[in-house]
Amino acid sequence: MERRSLIIYLVLAIVLAGCTREQKITTSSPEALRCYNEGVDRWKNFYYQEAKSVLDSAISLDSTFAMAWARLALVDEGMRNEAQSKLHIERARRYSSNASRREQLFINMWYHKINYTFKEAVTAADSLIALSPEDAEAHAFRGIMYEEAKDFEAAIRSYERATKVDTGYAPAVMSLGYAYSTMGEQSKAIAQMKRYIRMAPTAADPRASYADLLLRVGMYEEALSQYTKSLELKPDYWYSINQIGNVYIIQGRLREAEEQFHKGLTLLLQSQQLESSHLSADATLNVLRGDYPRAIEQYIRALTIDSTNSGPAYGLVNAFIQMKKFKEADATISRIRVELDRRNLGESQAMLGFFLARARFLTAQGQLMEALAVCDSALDHSSPLTRGVVYRQVAEIRLEQRQYEDAFDACEEALRANPNNPDALLTLMKVYHAKGDLRMTHEIGGRLLEFWKNADADFRHLGDVKKMLAGNRSGVSA
Repeated sequence: MERRSLIIYLVLAIVLAGCTREQKITTSSPEALRCYNEGVDRWKNFYYQEAKSVLDSAISLDSTFAMAWARLALVDEGMRNEAQSKLHIERARRYSSNASRREQLFINMWYHKINYTFKEAVTAADSLIALSPEDAEAHAFRGIMYEEAKDFEAAIRSYERATKVDTGYAPAVMSLGYAYSTMGEQSKAIAQMKRYIRMAPTAADPRASYADLLLRVGMYEEALSQYTKSLELKPDYWYSINQIGNVYIIQGRLREAEEQFHKGLTLLLQSQQLESSHLSADATLNVLRGDYPRAIEQYIRALTIDSTNSGPAYGLVNAFIQMKKFKEADATISRIRVELDRRNLGESQAMLGFFLARARFLTAQGQLMEALAVCDSALDHSSPLTRGVVYRQVAEIRLEQRQYEDAFDACEEALRANPNNPDALLTLMKVYHAKGDLRMTHEIGGRLLEFWKNADADFRHLGDVKKMLAGNRSGVSA
């Protein structure tokens, strides 16, 4: 799964777990309520298959159990099964007439979120907060919506409010950790994730969430250690397995990454959307091997299965650019924009990926001033955590323009949040190489060779480093 998309779904997912303070849930069956509560507990820990199993049992005991249908919809959403998610939240809405006002508002806000009518989702959430100001889950949901709108400070305030009205509400603590990290306040982020671990010491996700923060700032071995500890608590925790695969990708260990992805994806409920993500992961590995024709074939198959999946769409743009198939790349970028508009994401942080794809497309065609202007738009949709990837693209553009000092400045910004980012270091090495600075080319190249010491021989970035160290100015990929 696309990393950014995956991180957003996870943060949304844990918000849904339910407030630790008891709330009245409407059902005709005490046994259905017991299954529902068990399902919420499983959902809180991202144990999707287990959550679905007990929620299905709750519905079999009470087929008009509105909140059970709603939670089932959210399990589907977390696993990218949009069609099932919409079907189940619609059933929840249909059966909610006999539920409490709080339940109706809860279902309504998620109905609108799942159907991309965000303004209405916010209105429902605000109504729920007005009705039940001590509802930590409502405040946490509101924080997520603030993040979607790029108002990170307001999101933090909402998460903090959730922790104040219920000091035992672990999901808000986790969300605070991610939000502080997004704002570049890593010490505060780490403190919240350590608090999250203390609140749920036997659960797998707190360790994995802590590892995510370490991964964001380039502490790769430390992140691997925390993901491993997460798996010691739950060996089949799919998220940690997949995240280890993402670390391996960064390290160029492509075959090991492939094994992790295949293992992790089999631990989720199978769906067309999951099959699409599986193909997209394989295609990304082939891009990193330089096998662009094979990657294009896999990305297209992934999009045929699920045309709404942004991961293979962005990957396809990159592969087309590498093959200099600019007409096809442009058409794919246009389709991405249509999908973003369909989801009412045209002003959200999701636009960062779109503008980056557009900037890379323009750079590859030599339209450098236009590409710089698009990078400005990308920066407008970035955060302190994510703007590094934009500055790396600016450095690539300045390199093409032979404006080396500007390129160095952009590299410095690209490395600010993560000084160990190998992609940004590779761009920096390319700038030194183009300028003819042999000493610094070898210094940065040595760092990268050490970092990629266990990389597969066909990892193309490793080949780029070796070519530059050998003095070959040609054949270095973007």
